[in-house]
Amino acid sequence: MSTILYVFLALLLLGIMITVHELGHFFAARACGIAVRAFGIGFGPRVAHWVSKKSGTEYSIRLIPAGGFCGFFGEDDAAEKDKDDPRSMLLQPAWKRLITIAAGPIMNLVLAFVVALAFFAGYGVPFAGDNITTAIMSVEEGSPAQEAGLQAGDIVTAVNGETVNGDLGEKISAYQAGDDALVLTVLRGEEEKTLLMTPHFVESENRYMIGITMVQTSDTVWRRVSLGDTISHTWYICTSAGTAILDALKNLVTTGEGLNEMAGPVGAINLIADQTRQYKLMGYLNMLIMISINLGLINLLPIPGLDGSRIVFVLIEMIFRKPVNRKAEAYIHLAGYILLLGVMVLFTFHDVINIFR
Repeated sequence: MSTILYVFLALLLLGIMITVHELGHFFAARACGIAVRAFGIGFGPRVAHWVSKKSGTEYSIRLIPAGGFCGFFGEDDAAEKDKDDPRSMLLQPAWKRLITIAAGPIMNLVLAFVVALAFFAGYGVPFAGDNITTAIMSVEEGSPAQEAGLQAGDIVTAVNGETVNGDLGEKISAYQAGDDALVLTVLRGEEEKTLLMTPHFVESENRYMIGITMVQTSDTVWRRVSLGDTISHTWYICTSAGTAILDALKNLVTTGEGLNEMAGPVGAINLIADQTRQYKLMGYLNMLIMISINLGLINLLPIPGLDGSRIVFVLIEMIFRKPVNRKAEAYIHLAGYILLLGVMVLFTFHDVINIFR
């Protein structure tokens, strides 16, 4: 596939997630009897548009398939032009507005779960296979391993002619004083090497060692399991991803960790394209799941301009039985939009610089 096609698929993935988000708002509003002013798929110039004679909603399809929107009457009406319009969202009961606002990010979380469930149901659930690869992570200075020429990155395949399958530590510990030197067969890149080394006895460990740290990985076997187990695995994957995202946000706010790794739209498109190119459908769906969960959780944060902030204002209204000053709320959301746009521009600039480095 060409780079252009991968970029298009990345744009399409972003468009799917944002459209599903806006569809959440749209269907919740329709179910609650709240009028929708406009609904669009994509952004940029209109390719097609029409107005529903029944609802008065203007529908449109835009040129660039990487976004979408759902607009309501009276939404963020700082000038209060629509304050007396019976279709105004702000005149609707608070509980209806709460459902409509929350439905967007919730739909992103639902999308991630449904896509993951469909994938695991059709392709199977991953299990560790029987073949275990043992790779060297580091070699201690002055150790038998270093003296024999073992290097980080080497893969140990056999000891004294016996295949290593997750039991390298046991084979080394089995060495006894007076035994011949161990013969390790290792792969270094594409080249196979034979190394001789005599383990030394470590009193603190009460066993023979060669002075290495290693990592073991197994091949992955995909097996279909029962529907219940598939749902359980899907729930685990989605909640684990959500927890990792929240932990990353917490570390970002408290310590600044991960700031250099953050990306804007250009970086996201580049990442999706790379993952799709490398891992095909699995990579594409994995990015959809991860970014959709990310989008849903971030939108629930109480940041001005996001759905979470609107939810906070509605909850305050429900608790005190009196809305916050509408004009003040509109300006707060407007300030949030401007701030988010500025952050987006900054990250986009950073993404472009990284591409040309």
